Formats: sequence, C-alpha cells, structure tokens
Amino acid sequence: MFATIEMSIEMPVYPERVYRAWLDGFELAQITHQPAHIIPQVGGELRLLGGRVVGEFRRLVPYNYLEMTWHVQGEALAPDSQVVIRIEPTCVGSLLRVWHHGVELKRVQDMLQWWENNYLRPLQTYFEDLVGDYIADMSDG
Repeated sequence: MFATIEMSIEMPVYPERVYRAWLDGFELAQITHQPAHIIPQVGGELRLLGGRVVGEFRRLVPYNYLEMTWHVQGEALAPDSQVVIRIEPTCVGSLLRVWHHGVELKRVQDMLQWWENNYLRPLQTYFEDLVGDYIADMSDG
C-alpha cells in the first residue's frame, strides 16, 4: 500500500526566489551540501543529493508550482512516485507545500523525517541565513 504525505514550511523569501532555487542545480547543491544536476524544463532530468534522488519534471508553472517524478535510492516508493510543490505568497515571504505521492505506507514516518533532514530544514536555514533580519515585505519607501 502506498500513501501521500503532505508537508509545509514557511520561507522568509518570495515565492519566485524559492522556485528559482528548486530549478538551479548549483544553488540546490549549496542548500543540500550534495551535488545536484537539474535540467529546468518539462521533461528535464533531475539528479539530486549526489544521485540518490532521480526524476523528471512533469509540469512547471513559474514561481508557484513544480511537479516531478521522484525516486530515492534505497526507498520502496511506488513506480509512479511523484512530488508536487506549491509555493504560496505570505505577508513575510512564502509557504512551501510539498506532497509526495507513492510513499510506502509503513515508511511514511521515515520519509517525513527524510524530507525534513534533506530538504525542508536545509532550505529554510539557507534562506534565513541569506535574508538575515530583513523581512521579505519591507519596502525601501
């Protein structure tokens, strides 16, 4: 049996900035501290975490939606495992929402922890360090 897990985390930057980071292999490697290769187009390949994650982009809607196949080395995921990411604007940055479809039911807790350790917290920490005390919706006026 397979399940869908849903996660969300707030980012202190605008949706466009988060979206661009997900599609930039160099920046994603800086975030995860692992090599990343990304071809940022529909049908484009992604190899993340030094090749431990492989997939293909299925749908990209600039600045707020990414859909990709997703296979993690050593994890029993459904053959059609996919990840959907929505990035929604908030008053102080954005809300990153992630759905991972095709997670083996008995591995849900482990995959939640995997996401937390490998992507969600590193991404949040990266942007918090980048932004510092600056609030995303402050204007110069």
